[in-house]
Amino acid sequence: MDQRLTSDIRGALADLADLAQRVASADLGPVVQYAEWVIEAIEGGGKILFCGNGGSAADAQHLAAEYVVRMERERRALPALALTTDTSVLTAQSNDRGYDHVFARQVEALGRPGDLLVLHSTSGDSPNLLVAADAARRVGLRSVAMLAKGGGALLDRVDAAFVVPTGTTSRAQEIHLALGHVVCRYVEARMAEGSVETGDDSRHPPDGAGEGGAVPETLQALRLQEKGQTLFYRALAARAEEDGDAALAERFNGLHADEQHHLSRLTARLLELGVPPAELPRSTPPLPPVDAWEAEARGREADEVAAYEEALKACSHDGETLRILREILTSETQHVAHLGGKWMPA
Repeated sequence: MDQRLTSDIRGALADLADLAQRVASADLGPVVQYAEWVIEAIEGGGKILFCGNGGSAADAQHLAAEYVVRMERERRALPALALTTDTSVLTAQSNDRGYDHVFARQVEALGRPGDLLVLHSTSGDSPNLLVAADAARRVGLRSVAMLAKGGGALLDRVDAAFVVPTGTTSRAQEIHLALGHVVCRYVEARMAEGSVETGDDSRHPPDGAGEGGAVPETLQALRLQEKGQTLFYRALAARAEEDGDAALAERFNGLHADEQHHLSRLTARLLELGVPPAELPRSTPPLPPVDAWEAEARGREADEVAAYEEALKACSHDGETLRILREILTSETQHVAHLGGKWMPA
């Protein structure tokens, strides 16, 4: 195995995970607003229009497909359209009138009051997106921008915007797509409750979903515990690598990846409930001596299992949260079993 490449892969994933956590600790109000506006557009008989350039164009097409086909749940098709796919329109407009108006022209032709325009841009300064945002305002569409690098000029031309705190284009696009998936998952969950199709009062969050409810408090506490685990296993992996124990480092990296996945699922559920995730610590916990790694790791995992068992009781009225917690509990229980294996230090 190419150790340098393996290290580069892990470093890149760690960078992405760190950025994701910074995003989770940021003000997510614009993302929550984006999700609610998608619901309102669909309930009002409108549609979602997506646009972007380059990799952001691919994100636009990807997300439009999630709504039209499905993401994770069986449900009726939802009206969404990427303004990046009709080559005849794109080339005719670019050739005859210029590329700056390639999206605006489609907004004028296809957009109706009550629709939502979602613009993906890492710079926020693409002329065709600025013109499209202006066209949306004229036609009567709401507009949301997913941005980075400070937001650019587009930040002040849309109704809501979320700026990913990075100057790296690829990282911004990865987070944009992840947030787009969270929003789509939220819409599907609301449809499963029946609220999107009927437009009834169940549009309000489920019992316990408010900031002071039992479900958010439980999820926030579990996130804090999971964050401690990710930092713990990352530090153990780094120490094993320094000691030249590649096999042990790989095991710890696997546990770290699992805990990071658990943390991401808890964060996503909070966003679905419309609750901003709390800021999490980033300092590495003190490490036990080498001969105490096994006992320390097993004890921490046992504490997590106990925490999830209690969480199931606290969230018993919320079916979707229960499903997520049960799946994570199964994984944590497996960790406890694995930590008794011979691959751990004796």
